[in-house]
Amino acid sequence: MTFNTAIDAATTTPTTAAAEEQAQTLAVLHEIRDELRDFNKDMDRLNALTEDQVKSTVENRKLTALTLMFVIPSTFAAIPGANFEHLNEYGFDNFFALPVLLGTVLAASLGTFVFVKKKGWL
Repeated sequence: MTFNTAIDAATTTPTTAAAEEQAQTLAVLHEIRDELRDFNKDMDRLNALTEDQVKSTVENRKLTALTLMFVIPSTFAAIPGANFEHLNEYGFDNFFALPVLLGTVLAASLGTFVFVKKKGWL
C-alpha cells in the first residue's frame, strides 16, 4: 500500500461515513418534519371540533334558558287548571286567586330570567 492510497482511504472513509451520518440525520429530520405536519393537521381538526362543540354548548344553554322560562309559567298554570271557582284545596277560594297566581308566575319567570342572565346563558 502506497502512501497516496492510504491517504485516499483515510480521507474517503470518513467522508463516506460522514455522508452516511448526514444522510441519516437528514432522514430523521424529514421524518420529524412529517410527524409535526401530521400533528399540526390533527391539532387543527381538534380545534375545529372544539369550536363546534363550544357553539353547540352556547346554543344548548340558550334553548335551556328559554325552556326554563316557559316551563315555570306552564307549571303554575297547570296546577289549578285555570278553575278559580273551586280551589279550596289550594286556598284560592277568594277574589285574589287569579292575581296571586299570575303574580307568582311573573315573579318566578323574572327570577328565572335574572338567574339565566347572570349565568350568561342568554
